[in-house]
Amino acid sequence: MARKSDQDQFVMRPMAVEDLDIISIWFEHLEEFSLFDRGAAAPANKENTKADWEKAVSDKGAKSGYWFAVDDSSGEICGIAGLDNINHINGDGVLAVYMSEPVRRKGLAIMASCYLLDIAFEQLRLHRITSYYRDDNSTTAKLTTLLGFTQEGVVREGWFSGGKHFNTYAVGVLANEWPSAREKLIAELVPTAKLLFGRTPWAAKSWPEKLV
Repeated sequence: MARKSDQDQFVMRPMAVEDLDIISIWFEHLEEFSLFDRGAAAPANKENTKADWEKAVSDKGAKSGYWFAVDDSSGEICGIAGLDNINHINGDGVLAVYMSEPVRRKGLAIMASCYLLDIAFEQLRLHRITSYYRDDNSTTAKLTTLLGFTQEGVVREGWFSGGKHFNTYAVGVLANEWPSAREKLIAELVPTAKLLFGRTPWAAKSWPEKLV
């Protein structure tokens, strides 16, 4: 892990199968990871994690998901972000973001989400993006609100974890709603780190571009 003083610049790039060695360690912490994955019922070992994720990372057929890694200044993966469950007929997909504890509260999750929403609406021609979170996850609630998502429904006690049932919130943002939310974020966002998209120095860009 990079020294704290070096952790002001991060890189977002396509996830690789090799990243699963690190990600599988995160998946061992069930109490925390169950906030990210509704289907996380028990800690997963490396073999099971790799089996579940290898197709999503390496699929060469029709893409139903795009996953990206966030690296710290030492090149070590410290977060993941993805567009999952993409349905090109209906033009929708699901946004999911996870940052490891040492790099939280730097604005990385919101900047990574902005990259993904740009890709969803400007490259993939999707019409809407959805996200889900349980009612004790105030971090995701705040994140999706800042991104312009609107609460669209509540699945009562639809998320079971730690012996309790939690309400599940469904939130969404439409393609024609994102530009205004995007401009507002560009004007107001004050992150404590820079997130570049791409590892090639001459081609990489930051979000928003005014931070370059």
